[in-house]
Amino acid sequence: MENLQKDNLLKYFTEYASKEGSTTELSVAGLKSLLQNQFAQYLKDSSSVDTVIKSLDKDKDGNISFDEFVTIIKKITSTEA
Repeated sequence: MENLQKDNLLKYFTEYASKEGSTTELSVAGLKSLLQNQFAQYLKDSSSVDTVIKSLDKDKDGNISFDEFVTIIKKITSTEA
């Protein structure tokens, strides 16, 4: 995660969340769009992304907070082969 600093992550998160009318939460669909557009090099396949999202949506509300987003990014970037 060398150049994926928290400021950059916040920028991406806010940009995509604001498209949905929020700055604090991102829908699962919005998260998938963000990941596919900004972090495609880290994605193995869509089913692994779904699994990661489901396991890290801590409150199971279908929305992703910034903290959950950071955890997801750490998980997908640390499992890169």
